[in-house]
Amino acid sequence: MKKLILNPNISVGPFVFGTEQEEIWKIMKKEFGSERDSIVERSLPAYESEYYDNPNVHLSYKDNKLISIMFIDDIRQRYCEIYLGQEKIWPRTEKKFLSIFGRDSFTEVYGSYYHTTLSLIPEWDENPPYLLIGKKGYAAEAAENYQLFEIAEGMKKMMDRKYCRMLIDRTPQISEDGRTDHYHHGIIRPEIISLTFDSNDKLIKVTKKFPDGSLLNISLK
Repeated sequence: MKKLILNPNISVGPFVFGTEQEEIWKIMKKEFGSERDSIVERSLPAYESEYYDNPNVHLSYKDNKLISIMFIDDIRQRYCEIYLGQEKIWPRTEKKFLSIFGRDSFTEVYGSYYHTTLSLIPEWDENPPYLLIGKKGYAAEAAENYQLFEIAEGMKKMMDRKYCRMLIDRTPQISEDGRTDHYHHGIIRPEIISLTFDSNDKLIKVTKKFPDGSLLNISLK
């Protein structure tokens, strides 16, 4: 078990956000004796993620630079202990973790917690639990993306266009035919919520486009 010090928004232990992927491979070899795992996921040329089982971590990159690291609890105790100053923050129970920072420090969306200032995203509902630590703005952007999705998911068929725009409260990019409002959001992992209206400006379709280009049709109530 290795103890790592968190420098919020900048680094955790030897992992410095913005480090080139090839340098991370060297760090994994030097610090943990781990070679690059064969499990590598790619979505767009700009995105890549990889998993190591010693320690139990999942690393994500954008444009070949580290943007987040997920520390996954492991029954074989090959995880890392994360410290903020002298305080161990992970692994911790949900009650203890939230008490360290104060529950009001977190934005809660769909039952998950986002510390948007320190860019921390803990998750206890998964098996095993994990703590995701991201570069500056990562958690804030993730929370905003989910909040926008939550608004879109709550929309009803045939809602008035003006009312939909009021709910989302941001300026859309309008399609060439004038029937669809595109809401671009996120820089680290950009997504698009699109609302399509009929000729009477009544809502008929809502979709979400992910960074890998895949689409999700959101069911209207």
